[in-house]
Amino acid sequence: MLSKVITLFLLLANSSNLLAQPYAFITNQLDNNVAVIDVTNNQVIKAIPVQGKPVGVAVNHKLAQVYISTPEGNGFVVLDADSLQQTGRVSVGGASVGIAVSPDGKRIAVADWYENSVSIFDAAKLELIKKITVGKSPSGLVVSPDSRWLYVANRMDNTLSQIDLRTFKIRNTTKVGAHPFGISLDKKGERIYSANVESNDVSVLSAQNLQRIARIKVGGRPYALALALNEKLLFVTNQDDNSVSVIDTQTLKEIKQIEVGEKPEGISTHIDDRHVYVANWFDGTVSVIDAQTLSIVDTIETGDGSRAFGDFISH
Repeated sequence: MLSKVITLFLLLANSSNLLAQPYAFITNQLDNNVAVIDVTNNQVIKAIPVQGKPVGVAVNHKLAQVYISTPEGNGFVVLDADSLQQTGRVSVGGASVGIAVSPDGKRIAVADWYENSVSIFDAAKLELIKKITVGKSPSGLVVSPDSRWLYVANRMDNTLSQIDLRTFKIRNTTKVGAHPFGISLDKKGERIYSANVESNDVSVLSAQNLQRIARIKVGGRPYALALALNEKLLFVTNQDDNSVSVIDTQTLKEIKQIEVGEKPEGISTHIDDRHVYVANWFDGTVSVIDAQTLSIVDTIETGDGSRAFGDFISH
């Protein structure tokens, strides 16, 4: 009897572990679906239909949900990160591109490209809490580790804004490079990095007050960023160069450019903090970079128009 109980326990434990496996959720805009990659073996295990030309991705690690922005679907859809099924659709209006979740899992922020606003939703109820007017064409979003501050890249204004998620007021707005798009924040909430598409550089700012620290030249039309190796390195996708720039975060210098697929866009780091996943829009692939060797170790076919803008790997 005891052996049967132990066997049942192990089966349940293994089942739970399977559900908890980390996945990469890659939006395929032209296929109207999301490819799910099991990042333990880099195999695509499913394509989830998502209408509305999906682009942005945000994983709610607390609620085991994934939010997919749909610019032609007037909002975002909700996926269950365990069953890999679509469970809901939320209307926002305009054209939603950038999307992010607070680390505590309680709030979802959605940037509306045309209405120059950011909508804040209650993640548990999927209800609108507040709509905030920001700069022109808001795109990249990121929330501070304490879930207090929301940062917004206002592409056509060439600015970043800092929003207090307690009062829903804009605290700071600061000029960066030309046409900021993707933004990334370190785990301590101290530095924020902005990929500036038209000036071919990355802005580095203090997250506390948006004071400018540095500007770093990278490749052609940088799009998005991800940190790896205990945040010693910053990886930046360069759309026009089909490459990823590698920046030393201590010296704030570019140390290498790695050739990837055509028109790289979204980028996220595996939970091992070593492998960096890059979505190549024109190739319909994902390139996997080993951050220790700064080399490509795998290429995964995902679908037509792979973009994956945001935090797309589950924990």
